[in-house]
Amino acid sequence: MKHFTRALSVLILFSTISFPQNDLKFEFDYARFKYDTTSVYMEFYYDLNPLNMIAKPIPNGHMVEAIVHVEMKDLSADTFYINKNWRIESIVIDSLNGSYAKSLTGVFGFVIPQGEYSLMVKAYDAKNSVLAKTINEKLKISPFHENKFSVSDIQLASNIKKDNADPLSLFYKNTLEVIPNPSMVYSEKSPVAFYYSELYDMILEDPNSSFTLQKLLYNSAGMPVYKNEKQIKQGAKSIVEYGLLNLVKYPTDSYNLVLSLIENESKQAFVSAKRFYFYNPSVVDSSSMKRLDAGLIGSEFAVFTLEECDLMFNQSKYIAMQKEIDQFKTLNTVEGKREFLFNFWKNRDSNPETPQNEFKNEYLRRIEFVNRNFTISVRKGYQTERGRVYLTYGEPDQRDFYPSEINRKPYEIWFYNDIEGGVSFIFGDVTGFGNYELLHSNKRGEVRDDNWEMRISSQF
Repeated sequence: MKHFTRALSVLILFSTISFPQNDLKFEFDYARFKYDTTSVYMEFYYDLNPLNMIAKPIPNGHMVEAIVHVEMKDLSADTFYINKNWRIESIVIDSLNGSYAKSLTGVFGFVIPQGEYSLMVKAYDAKNSVLAKTINEKLKISPFHENKFSVSDIQLASNIKKDNADPLSLFYKNTLEVIPNPSMVYSEKSPVAFYYSELYDMILEDPNSSFTLQKLLYNSAGMPVYKNEKQIKQGAKSIVEYGLLNLVKYPTDSYNLVLSLIENESKQAFVSAKRFYFYNPSVVDSSSMKRLDAGLIGSEFAVFTLEECDLMFNQSKYIAMQKEIDQFKTLNTVEGKREFLFNFWKNRDSNPETPQNEFKNEYLRRIEFVNRNFTISVRKGYQTERGRVYLTYGEPDQRDFYPSEINRKPYEIWFYNDIEGGVSFIFGDVTGFGNYELLHSNKRGEVRDDNWEMRISSQF
């Protein structure tokens, strides 16, 4: 399941439909499947659009070349489980910076033992390393329990072929050819969302018992917009579940696909979910419905993993009260953390009459911005001083940049005109590694150092 903040960068695409010129058009996703009692089989999917890449001449035309570097580090042992480069090449029709090259989609897989890992994926143009994109995440790998029914991660796909599936295809598995969609984006030009999942160990002691597989699609307001279910007999060790969703009548929004495998007798369930985004300007969302008061179960938090709950709160604690921070520290179950986050954002909804939580959406936009612009080394943008200030106070009214000079290290000044009659924040790259520290501010409660210029002087 993808972390919320990384997926949000695609959501911003809906409103801008543009890319920074130094951001490689590279998308990355993964899904976990059952392997054994100590490990999972993890598939990694990528999609590379060669637009803006530098094409090099070859005998038969021109070619673009990208390097994808993947690091997966075991946090407990501080050792690399994966540390490898992949080279991706594509012949282009025209030599103008790869403008006419098709996107390249691929997959590779590993058996990953149980544990907690950091994942870093960096893709860059082999001829222009500035054109790059880096993705950082933390993963918790938990094997699927033996003899206990469960559901794999959901893999989103751009197409699934049953008839005429090519057994030699890179994407062939379980008699299907599953073409991944790592971007998690669908549009009016490709409005069909395909999905693939696996159901495990549907074996019960009671021969008369059975399962219900429930498929639900929620919009970003937590309202169910599609529901379907079917009965499944018990006794199967593994079953492939795949299908499609025709989105052509849905408006532009983020959606959450939820698969619930429910044991009919005990009503116990195993839930797997995947978020995706649909861009459809042809359909106007004219609904006047107020947000459905579906509670926690109808919200995106209902399917958050433990690590997603922790990440969400860590990114949001700058706006939390101390008693909320203390309360979250006492929670040790995923259910308790889900409920906390649901109430945390519900209590901050600036306009409960609308389907959207405008306050939450704005804050999540800020998270996406700081992670994209202020991430340094292994520190995500929200963990930096600039990220904290941006998340707490929003976008500054003015931002002045001062590059490094002979006697001065680089620094920048942010101005907020509507806070306390006008305040400023001064950040400096004291260490020279791109980590801009907060040196001085006249905002009450912030760091104040009237001699801040001494810290950016190259003489000190």
